[in-house]
Amino acid sequence: MSEEAQYNERPRNQNNSFSRDRFDAGQRRQSRDYFDNNIDNQKLRELIRELQQRSMPQYDRNRYETEFPNQYPVDPNQELRNKISQRYSSPSVVGTLQNLDPQRAYSFYLEVNRMIDSRHVQPPSYDVRTRKSLQNLILAVENQNFINANRVAASPEQIRMAQQSWQQLMNQNPARNAQDSVTVMRQAADIAGSQLRMQATGVIYEFAYGSLEALDKHSRFEFTPSYSGPRVDAGDNSVVGVGVQLKTHRDGAVILRTLNGGAAQKAGLQRGDVIVGVNQRNLAGLSLDEVANLITGPAGSSVALDVRREDRNARVNLSRQAIQITNISEVKMVDSQQKIGLIRLEKFGEGAVQELDRALWSLHQQGMKSLVFDLRGNPGGLLTEAIAISNRFVPSGKIVSTRGRNQSDNTLETATHDQTWKIPLVVLVDGDSASASEIFAAAIQENRRGLIIGRKTYGKGTVQTHFPLQSVSGTFWLTTAKFYSPTGREMAGVGVNPDVTVNMSERELEEVGPVDRDLKAGVSAILSHKPGELVNNMSGRQQTRPVQFQFSG
Repeated sequence: MSEEAQYNERPRNQNNSFSRDRFDAGQRRQSRDYFDNNIDNQKLRELIRELQQRSMPQYDRNRYETEFPNQYPVDPNQELRNKISQRYSSPSVVGTLQNLDPQRAYSFYLEVNRMIDSRHVQPPSYDVRTRKSLQNLILAVENQNFINANRVAASPEQIRMAQQSWQQLMNQNPARNAQDSVTVMRQAADIAGSQLRMQATGVIYEFAYGSLEALDKHSRFEFTPSYSGPRVDAGDNSVVGVGVQLKTHRDGAVILRTLNGGAAQKAGLQRGDVIVGVNQRNLAGLSLDEVANLITGPAGSSVALDVRREDRNARVNLSRQAIQITNISEVKMVDSQQKIGLIRLEKFGEGAVQELDRALWSLHQQGMKSLVFDLRGNPGGLLTEAIAISNRFVPSGKIVSTRGRNQSDNTLETATHDQTWKIPLVVLVDGDSASASEIFAAAIQENRRGLIIGRKTYGKGTVQTHFPLQSVSGTFWLTTAKFYSPTGREMAGVGVNPDVTVNMSERELEEVGPVDRDLKAGVSAILSHKPGELVNNMSGRQQTRPVQFQFSG
C-alpha cells in the first residue's frame, strides 16, 4: 500500500508525454448532444429529450455562459453524462466489466464500499451513494457505449419505462445502511433484466461507480489493462510517441516542450509551435485527448504533423519511437554568466529524489550559484518523494502534516536532512501545479527558504492511498487524508499564492510564446538578491553542497 498526493484530473497514466490539460479539455469539449449524435433513432431522441425537459430546471438568461452567448444553458447532468461516455470508451473499464459475472461484480461492489466505510476521509451516507448509482443508471441507458458494452436490447419505450422505474426507486425511503443499498441494487437489477434484457452485472458495476462518484473527485479506480491499444508502453518508464508535451489550443494543440531524444526535438520542433493537423486531418475543435490519440501509435510507424510557427506552415513527417520518461525533463544553465541553473520536475514519481540529486550535482559542477526549480504543470505524485525533495532545500522546520479519520493517517513531517543545498532558490508554479508540488512550494514559502513565482496553484490538498483490489484486477486510489502547510493552513481548495505573480491572459496562456515570461521573472528575482537574502537567514546547518551523496548508474 502506498500513498500519493497526485492531481488526478490529468490522464490517469502519468507516464506519457502529454499535458494534463488533455483530460480537462476532453471534458470541456464533450458535446451535450453526445447521445443524439450517436444514435440514429429519431423516436428515441425525442423520448429522451422529453425526459430531460421534465427533470431539468428552467433556465434564464443569467444561467448562460457570458463568454459564449450562443452556448446552450448549462445542463446539471452533463458532467455525469461525460463521465459515463468516457468510462465506456475506455478499453480497460469495458474489459473489466466483460470479464465479470454477477457474483464477482457483487464482490467488487462490497469491497469498494467496505473500503470507503473504513478509510475514506469523509465517507458519504449510503443514501447518497445509492441515489448517485441510480442517477448513473438513468443516464447511462442513454449512452450508446454503455448500451453496447452491456448488450442492452430494448425499444425506446422500454428504456423510458426502465428510467421511470429507477426514478421511483430514488423516491422511496432513503437507504440507511449497506443492506438497504444492496436491496435497492437488486431491485434495480430486476428492472434492468425484465425491461431491458440486461444482465445484473452492468447494474452492479454502475452501483460501484456510483459509490465512487459520491466521493471526492480525486478518488478513482485504476484497472489493469488486458488489451493492446495504439499507445504501447515499452516498459514502466517509457512511452511510444514523438516526444512532445502539449497544451490545448483552439486550432489544435500547442507544444509546451519537446522531450530529449524524441522525434519532435530532432526535427526542430519547439515551444510555441501549433500542431494544426495530423495525417491531413484538421485538428480545430478537437479535445487534447483526441489530438494525442491521433499523434501516438505503434513504435516505428510514421505520422505527418502540420505545424504552424508564427505565420509559417510546414508539414513534418516523424517516426514514432519509444521515449524514456523521467521525473526530471530539463537540467541546464539558463544564465552562464550569473551561474543560474534550471531544473524542471515533471512529477514526483518513484526515484525523483535520486534524479534530483544527480541534476543538482551536475549543475554544481558547472558552477551553479542559484537555482530556478520549475514545477509548472507538475500534477504531483508520491508524498514520500515530496518530503524527500523538500529535505534537500529546507534545513529545519515543518514540511507538511496530514490528517485523516484513522490515527495512521495523521502525520507530521519535519526537515531532517543534515546537509541541504545552500543556494538561492526560485520555484515556478502555475494553476496546473498540484498536490505534491503544492507541498513543496508551501514548505519553501512558509519556511522562507525561497520565492514562489508564477500563478496560484491548483489547490488539491488531499492524499490518496493505493489499495490493490481483490475482486478485480486493479487498484482503488482512495482519499484518506487532507494535507496542511507548515503553518497549519489547509491546502484543499486554496493552493499556494505566489510571492511574485506573473499575470497572463487566457490568450497568452494558450499561445505559449517563444519567450518564457515565468522563467524571465524567476531570473530577475534571483538577480534582485531577495532569494539570496532568504537563504542566508536560514540555519547554519546548511552546506554549499551535499558531501555524502553516492550515485549509482
